[in-house]
Amino acid sequence: MRKIRRVDGRKGHWAAAFALSLLAILGVGCGGGGGDDGGTDPEPCSITNVSTGTVTAWLVGVDGPANLRWDHTGPATAVKIELLKAGAVVATVAASTVNDGFFSWLPATGGQPNGSDFGLRVTALGETGCAGEKTGLTLTNVAGCSLAWTVDLPDSVIAGEALPLTWDGSATSGTLDLELWQDDLGSEPQRVGVIAVGMPDDGTYLWDPVDSFHFGTNDWFTLRLADPDVPGCEDVTAPFRMVDDENCACFVTGFPAGAVYSVGSTMNLDLSQDFGSGFVDLRLLAGVEPVVGGQIANDVPVAAVYQWVVSVYGYTGGERTRFRIKATDAADGYCVGLSDVFTIPE
Repeated sequence: MRKIRRVDGRKGHWAAAFALSLLAILGVGCGGGGGDDGGTDPEPCSITNVSTGTVTAWLVGVDGPANLRWDHTGPATAVKIELLKAGAVVATVAASTVNDGFFSWLPATGGQPNGSDFGLRVTALGETGCAGEKTGLTLTNVAGCSLAWTVDLPDSVIAGEALPLTWDGSATSGTLDLELWQDDLGSEPQRVGVIAVGMPDDGTYLWDPVDSFHFGTNDWFTLRLADPDVPGCEDVTAPFRMVDDENCACFVTGFPAGAVYSVGSTMNLDLSQDFGSGFVDLRLLAGVEPVVGGQIANDVPVAAVYQWVVSVYGYTGGERTRFRIKATDAADGYCVGLSDVFTIPE
């Protein structure tokens, strides 16, 4: 008769538990996912923290690429990026780009009007409902920025009298600067003063009071209108004469423009003034820069001829054909006048 071996119940229970633990370690059975990932479910798709950093406003046509960033989870390897306007998709920025959390975006309005209600949406391709957005972006298209004066300036602009200015502007940033310049056709134009900064581009400005910025009565003034945010978007008026019977003006004459004087020769300078102290300081300029050590004389009386013994005061630069004499009122540093250009050959 065959004997039946009895198995100890406690030992059998321990063996079964050990086997289940071993199978769990090996990833076999045990009610797991049973997929290729060894039983671990994939992380759900998400697109979050869509951001352009601290910059949220751009001038289209001027500002360079913007850095679009986002955080992501899940298996999606590519995303689509779209431009929004008031929450609606208006353009595709990128139909497909790698889902690495970064995209270099060249700002564009997608043919929409300028505004502060633009946005960007990042959507994971192949994952329904997996998207994130950045809203509240401001886009201003200045790619076609242009300015044109329409004012008909009088031959003589009278300081102290209001002067309405008009212009046409297109695709500007919205604010403009207005400056007074002088170009005497013998040197580089120089800015005399700033009339207005950040004025609205509404096509009109009342220049009141008209100000010569202590240049006094003089010729070859111009007005420069410019968009400070758009390089090259500007316009300059035709030259005009400004008559200022309140501010001082200095004049240096006595020789024709382009005259040639050798070192050691004598140049006769006719000095005159309007509303000044009666005395001027004389200095030599090369181009528009003062010659170092080129102080000719101080406290020279006007309404007289000053005989200057020509010197370059050790100057070795390249502007020897564009020398000038600058006269400054001895009591008012804003009251200046420049002579015509002349040459001192080497």
